[in-house]
Amino acid sequence: MEEKIIDVGGLRKQRTATLPERFAHLSPIAHWSLPTETERNIQRHRASMEEIHAFADAMLGEIGAITAYLDTFEAGAMPAQAQALMNLLLSLAEVAPAIEFYRQQAVIDGFDPRRFVADETFKLSPAL
Repeated sequence: MEEKIIDVGGLRKQRTATLPERFAHLSPIAHWSLPTETERNIQRHRASMEEIHAFADAMLGEIGAITAYLDTFEAGAMPAQAQALMNLLLSLAEVAPAIEFYRQQAVIDGFDPRRFVADETFKLSPAL
C-alpha cells in the first residue's frame, strides 16, 4: 500500500470566503471557512491555541442564528455564502476536541496529521 503524506506547505492559499450580509461581523474569522476536511485539519494544526479559542468564542454565540439561516436551504443546494457559513461550523467541529479534550492542536499520542489524508468524496449522511 502506498503511503500518502500531505504536503502542508504546498496547499494553495485560499481566498477568504464571503459570508451573507447578516453575518458580515464574522468576516474577521472567515479564513476558517475551508471547504475540505484536510484543509480544516491543517488550519487547526497551524493556528495557535489563542487563535483557536478566539475563533470558537466568536462562533459559539452565533450557532443558533447560523443553523436557523442554513435551515432555510435545501440540503446540497446551498448558495456559496451559505456554504461558507456551513464550512465555519465544520471548522468549529474540527477545533472542538482541541479545546475540550486535548488542550493543544494535536491529538495526544495521535497519528501524525500530515499522514491523515481524508477521503473528501465520503459523505457522512444518507442520500435524501
